[in-house]
Amino acid sequence: MAKPPKEVLFMLQILTYNKNGPACRQAGGLTVEILVVIAIIVLAFASLFSLISFSLDASHLSGQNITAGVLAQEEMEALRNFRDGTSWNADGLGILTPSVSYHVEKTADNPPKWQMVLGEETFDNFTRKIIFSDVNRDANGNIVASGGVIDPETKKAVISVLWTEKNRPHQISVSAYFTNWNGR
Repeated sequence: MAKPPKEVLFMLQILTYNKNGPACRQAGGLTVEILVVIAIIVLAFASLFSLISFSLDASHLSGQNITAGVLAQEEMEALRNFRDGTSWNADGLGILTPSVSYHVEKTADNPPKWQMVLGEETFDNFTRKIIFSDVNRDANGNIVASGGVIDPETKKAVISVLWTEKNRPHQISVSAYFTNWNGR
């Protein structure tokens, strides 16, 4: 077999050198650098999308908290109006059963009046209720959590608005003391 000319051997050396030498290592390094940059960009976008999703969820929950607060305040105002338009021991707060759910509704009368209705009130994703409890007072007339004597002229009302978001229950509650201020 004849030996190839020097020029052919030189060309084979160049090809072999470029295939396994520094030029090949530079191309491989460039590929790794490109993959690292792509990975960093993907992580940055994933983090950004996660932050946006969290912000939207927080904003939605904040909106629901505001709605629940407005619903609770609306019920509190209706309850005050009910108390002011009734006789405490005849058809008012004095005859309501403690620890039972109520809600306030308008009557069909003209003009409409507020009335207490047994049970919870549900609309959209929210449930609203009022729970009354008796109030105890000490010898000085101060409201106490335990002990003392029941004051038949005062009731505590706790208005709760409940809803579920993403299978998690949420609740806002407001409370107030109501007295038989006009002596009826």
